[in-house]
Amino acid sequence: MKWRSVRAAAVVAAMLLVGGMVACSDDQASDLLDQGTEAIVRNAVAGAGEAAFEDEGVEVEGNLDCEATSTGGAERIEVSCTGTSVDGEELAIEGEAETGASEGNDDVSGSFVGTVDGEEVFQEDCLGQGC
Repeated sequence: MKWRSVRAAAVVAAMLLVGGMVACSDDQASDLLDQGTEAIVRNAVAGAGEAAFEDEGVEVEGNLDCEATSTGGAERIEVSCTGTSVDGEELAIEGEAETGASEGNDDVSGSFVGTVDGEEVFQEDCLGQGC
C-alpha cells in the first residue's frame, strides 16, 4: 500500500539530515533533527491513519493532510490530520506520537483519536500494520 513510500521518505529524510548536520552547530543540528522527525512522523501517521479509517469501514478520498509539531525535543510530536471520505464526510486525527516507542518499522506509538464528522470512530495507542 503506501507503506513503501513512507519508508522511502523516511530514509531520504534521514540521509539529508545526516548530511546537513555535519556542518551545523549543535542548535542547528537539533532543529534539523526535530524537523526531520516531524516530517517522518507526519508521513507515517498519514498512511497509518488512512488504514485505521479503512479498518473502521471509512474509505478515505485521496490522502490525509497532516501537520506535526515537536513538543519535547522530537521525543513527543503533536499530530493533526484532516481529510475527506469518499462519502464527503470530514475526517480528522488528533494525537501525540512518541518517537522512541515505535512498535515496528511502519508503526507509530502514541495516543490517537480518529473522528468522522466530529464523532469518534477510533482511539488507538499505536497506528500501523504491526500494532
